[in-house]
Amino acid sequence: MTAPSSVAPALPRRGWTVLTGALVALTVALGVVAVPWFLMQERAVPLAPAGARWFGSYVDVTQGQAASALAGGSPSDAVVLAFVGAPSANACSASWGGAYSLADAARALDLDHRIARVQQSGRMVAVSFGGTGIELAGACASVGDLASAYASVLDRYAVTTMDLDLGARSLDDPAAGDRRAQAVAQLQANHRARGAQLAVWLTLPAGRSGLSTGGLRSIRQLQQAGVRLSGINAMTGRDEAPQDGQSRGAAAIAALTAVHDQLGRLYDELNVDLPVGGVWAIMGATPTIGRVEGEDGVFALDDAAALSTFAQKQRLARLSMWSTNRDLSCTPATDPGAGGCAGALPQDDAFAAVLRRGLGATTDPPASAPPATTAPAPPASTPAPSPDP
Repeated sequence: MTAPSSVAPALPRRGWTVLTGALVALTVALGVVAVPWFLMQERAVPLAPAGARWFGSYVDVTQGQAASALAGGSPSDAVVLAFVGAPSANACSASWGGAYSLADAARALDLDHRIARVQQSGRMVAVSFGGTGIELAGACASVGDLASAYASVLDRYAVTTMDLDLGARSLDDPAAGDRRAQAVAQLQANHRARGAQLAVWLTLPAGRSGLSTGGLRSIRQLQQAGVRLSGINAMTGRDEAPQDGQSRGAAAIAALTAVHDQLGRLYDELNVDLPVGGVWAIMGATPTIGRVEGEDGVFALDDAAALSTFAQKQRLARLSMWSTNRDLSCTPATDPGAGGCAGALPQDDAFAAVLRRGLGATTDPPASAPPATTAPAPPASTPAPSPDP
């Protein structure tokens, strides 16, 4: 068959030799100008190096069972303390759940000593900022004030892993997003200056379509401000009911798959190199376990097992759950609200036992471990309340 006329005939070998020699001569003559274009592209701030894969449940420190939640769990589990926000829309100061200042939490909840005991057991502790209350980025008017508010928490508890849990209200405020990004970049720079690391996770609501426009914008803002993100944690199952006939576990997996595809496109656009394992290696998943007040669906133990299997297959960086306070066995008549239980379970800690399978890291990254200078906890025989630092 005759080749199409649009295809150029092959050059003789001598023609290729002449052409190659001309290109080499041109490259030498032009010097720097001849550097390949891809070496001259401005790279975005890279992701933080992939840390150990870990499981860590959220603990609502202001709700019931917080003391037992902090004391329990596997020795390999991390603890994600929730939530630090502002006491009011115009008060740029850190508080737990908008109800306890850091000093109040030390007196009323004995929180300083409880956290120190968890750290001394070798478990990693992270602090989650945001949640359902008033976010500090919205209450603080300047980047410097916001960075100071964040630092007051991280420094007090000797914590080097922060989780930014952003709901719809936070994601709809681009100006607060810019302040948040610049403040976190400043915090990371301050940590590097003293030879430490600050791991930063971003927790965002995810449905069957993945992340919202505001969620994607928040990632872009942090990256462009110079923040080295450890990963994106998808909070599944709270803002969107599963499709007909779909289990909560299947809905969570569908949401994670959508987020994976979005992040692949976003990081390609931002020109960010991914670690070995690709996008899955920087993703986390956090379901709300059990029955959620006001909703018909139930995230059951079978759903947790399906999600755990998926996470191990894809080698997700992190699994969490909302929350340890709810991972308790109770009767169906018990109100399963935020401070209640997940439903009728075979035993306490049942969801954690399923979700932690295959995960057991105590730090993420290694710098997230509490420093050796952490003040020792008082002996168990003298449970005196914490003095104000």
